[in-house]
Amino acid sequence: MLNIERETPFLIDAGNTFVKVAVKEEGGFKFALKIETETVKKGNFPFKGKVAVVSSVVPSIEEVIKSNFEKVFFVSAHLPLPLKLDYKTPETLGADRIAAACGFLDYGSNGIVVLAGTAVVIDVVKDGIFQGGAILPGTSLMAKVLGRFTEQLPEVEGFLNEYPGKSTAESIMSGIGLALAGAVDRALKIADLNDSPVVLAGGYAEDLRKMLGYGIVDEFLIFRGLWNIYRWNKKGGA
Repeated sequence: MLNIERETPFLIDAGNTFVKVAVKEEGGFKFALKIETETVKKGNFPFKGKVAVVSSVVPSIEEVIKSNFEKVFFVSAHLPLPLKLDYKTPETLGADRIAAACGFLDYGSNGIVVLAGTAVVIDVVKDGIFQGGAILPGTSLMAKVLGRFTEQLPEVEGFLNEYPGKSTAESIMSGIGLALAGAVDRALKIADLNDSPVVLAGGYAEDLRKMLGYGIVDEFLIFRGLWNIYRWNKKGGA
């Protein structure tokens, strides 16, 4: 285990498949670790230090992480945040969505936040307030449903950044891309944010940006949010 003394915190994004760790340095953010979540569930987490700020959607590993640091900030709606939440059920709001919205504040107070992973989340920030959003199946889920619940459609991987598709497989991939891009386009229009930034993160962020023809891909968006949350709490949450 690495026992590293840092004045700034470890920023931890704990997802269902991987746990990723980043640190804030003078030139920006830097990845320090990517480890399978199943490994951490077994009690194996290689970093130990003073402070960590954690976005976790895997409650079962939180005690493992907590035991490795002197102080841990777990992101939730109950933690002081640099933006307000206009949400009916804040207790159900995912830490990743909160962190991403707090990271978006580096781009402005109005816009769309897109997390493109297993599920796709399209959230709205207006006047520095988290307004909620939409959750829809991601690329792999759409593909699996079509492949498994129809007799003649193949199960594909990924999506196509072109339309029309020139084969059945390409048509499915193109349809998935159109569905996701169309959802983002529609969200922008309904939220009346057409001239505002769209910031994307997640495994399919770059593919989706290409399909949209606009947007900013920020692989550190959640870590940016964790850093903003840490600074907010360090100065007393005011």
